[in-house]
Amino acid sequence: MARRSLIQSGTMAKTRSERRASYVVLVENATASQNELRELATYLSSLGAADCDVVILDPSSRMQFELNARILRWVGRHVAVRAEDRAAGGVDLVRAASAHAACEKVIVAAEDIRYTPEAIGQLCDLLDLHEVVEPQDYLDPMPWWGGIDAGRILLHRGIEPQPDHGATFGFRRSALRALRALDGATSAEAQARRLAAVGAEVYPAVDVFVRREPGALSEWMSARPRLAGDDFTLPMKTAFFFSLVPLLFVLAALGGLKLAGSYASVIAFAAVGLAIRGRAGASTFFPLRACFFAPLWVLERSVSVYWALFRKLRGATEDPARVAVPAESRERHVV
Repeated sequence: MARRSLIQSGTMAKTRSERRASYVVLVENATASQNELRELATYLSSLGAADCDVVILDPSSRMQFELNARILRWVGRHVAVRAEDRAAGGVDLVRAASAHAACEKVIVAAEDIRYTPEAIGQLCDLLDLHEVVEPQDYLDPMPWWGGIDAGRILLHRGIEPQPDHGATFGFRRSALRALRALDGATSAEAQARRLAAVGAEVYPAVDVFVRREPGALSEWMSARPRLAGDDFTLPMKTAFFFSLVPLLFVLAALGGLKLAGSYASVIAFAAVGLAIRGRAGASTFFPLRACFFAPLWVLERSVSVYWALFRKLRGATEDPARVAVPAESRERHVV
């Protein structure tokens, strides 16, 4: 019986490794409702049509992990996050995905990302040519806070092709072995940027679009300082946003509200113009109204950088919306 189980296990492992790619998703929301988990499970079950080995990383406490397993174990490998995959109070997604993936090609995605089989096929084809591939995510549906994120995406597309704070990317496991030492970054949105910083060749797949579901307003708000803090690694960008509000007050004090209004209008028109430029080739996924949210994102980021700086000075290294790996899960690797 033991020998038969071993043979069956080896067959299953071989089947996983022969699939097209491993799809790794992190369960970030420890308080997710059963309905939310069922919705995620329904989506993950559809990835079988794309020939994916599904891996679900779960850093929840023991009790919550077992509750989640009742739903998630049927649609993929429900894996507890190991102690060695933890960094700075979060989860090192690149390290964890590389350790648990069975395939050479690995796709890492946030919980709210929804790939189609066609998009997975496009990403896998690009991974034949590149070490890391970052597709373009878009928001659907689009509440007002989703519109601000859409404005951010279009504005950055108008400046450079590299997606900004993308929520998904793909990489080849063999490519990681040749890289310099990786730091312990845990932010999902900064992973592709992190790999590029240590020598990986990152290809911006701006014509591969992947749908992203907007989270609740509370989740969106809690992510503002974290995303602004991620940009501290880009000094020029951060300095620009730090200067916007003080310069506005200086102009208002020296030249009155008319001069300050003219300054704000120039920034707003420039943001909309760049967003319209970035919408070229993406109009199917970004409605025209998303361009007019770009100035609101500039305003939001110019405030969030101070929020992020305040958190940094307080020594807040862990976002309260993110879930730390509990000590009891370190003894448990795979269920």
